[in-house]
Amino acid sequence: MLFAFWLLGCDEVTQKTKQQSGVEPSATAVARGITGLEVGMTPQQIGQHFTIKEGQDPVVMLLKKYGKPDEAEAISRQNEASKKVFFNISSDVSKLPDGVTSADARATHNIVYQIGFHYKEASVKKIGWADVTYPYVAKYGKPSEDTGSTYIWKDGRTRLEIASSGSVINVFFTDEALEIELKKEERKNP
Repeated sequence: MLFAFWLLGCDEVTQKTKQQSGVEPSATAVARGITGLEVGMTPQQIGQHFTIKEGQDPVVMLLKKYGKPDEAEAISRQNEASKKVFFNISSDVSKLPDGVTSADARATHNIVYQIGFHYKEASVKKIGWADVTYPYVAKYGKPSEDTGSTYIWKDGRTRLEIASSGSVINVFFTDEALEIELKKEERKNP
């Protein structure tokens, strides 16, 4: 019951965020992912189209790898308190976009709030920034934010972010209201 109120409150947060940021929805709504893999779905719904397996938080794995077990444990406790779960996604009935070398989804309270498509170095060399970003630029026009290595589109509900670190390109679809609520919950459980 508490989560139902939380979800209902997310729409109010979306409206407040839009008002505070001055970001109005674009003429074209930003995609929430791809068919069968969209933010707002449950992991079970995604599992009808893709292979989905619970995995470890990549930040926790990196902290452990680089010798920071205390920080890794703190993030793990915070994830548990906020019911944050990470999933690895692979093709099944439906296929991931061309060139995607890995995909994941992040969920809280059994609702996916972020989807990531990752293009690793070999794929980036083959495809390139222009070919990864072209379909989005063609559909949504000029990004609302462009740093040269990151494009962002927002419609007041969903944020689409494409970021390059040179050898890797990441594409993230994020439900902004759910992410805001998750961050509030995480601040309550440091």
